[in-house]
Amino acid sequence: MVILIMQRISFAIVAVAMIGCHAGPEPVTPTARPLVTDQLPYEVSRADVRAWHGTHGWCLRRTWSSTDEFVVCDAIHPYLNLKTPPMYSMARYDESSRSIAYATFTPVPCRMYGRCDQVYGRTVYSAEHDFVDHWRGLRDHLADIGRGEPAQVTGLPSMQRRMVDLLVGELDRRFGAPTWRDPHDYGQTWATPTSEIGLFVGGNGSWIVETHELRSRAVSSAP
Repeated sequence: MVILIMQRISFAIVAVAMIGCHAGPEPVTPTARPLVTDQLPYEVSRADVRAWHGTHGWCLRRTWSSTDEFVVCDAIHPYLNLKTPPMYSMARYDESSRSIAYATFTPVPCRMYGRCDQVYGRTVYSAEHDFVDHWRGLRDHLADIGRGEPAQVTGLPSMQRRMVDLLVGELDRRFGAPTWRDPHDYGQTWATPTSEIGLFVGGNGSWIVETHELRSRAVSSAP
């Protein structure tokens, strides 16, 4: 969702720096990937979420009544390179404008010699990964959306595999074994007493999506 420390030099650093969210503080070791709620836990006011992003190299891009979208916009240290689209993130709020869900959309970097690994076939998730309603913003039940349909292709390309492995390692360290896993590694979800967490490969393999949602809201509002 949001990067705590903007690292834009190499693929490995970017992958390890990508942010997720969880409820409550977690110990962060020197090699751990920080999560957004180490700084921005759930139930943060909308004004404070915007202020935090504004001081960490993110610009407000799209807004809805319940959602803000932020994009990396640091002109001095641009994200990766000119050919790679910037990372963006979303925060969803409840009726009292307190944060209840976060999602990060991180581009899969192309190789050093310019070739971008693609996924041939359907990766389940479309350009906005099915997690975004263009009229309302970030959807409810993010983990359920990610679990909704198995991928129609097999096997991850090299760059996607490297990113997923790095991110899953940190999520496993924090939250234990996943509660659900796509057999071809296009998605995994975790559950805690407070959170529903997901990690998904989408957009023809071009994006890695990490979602975190306050569990009480996700469960109580389920149809």
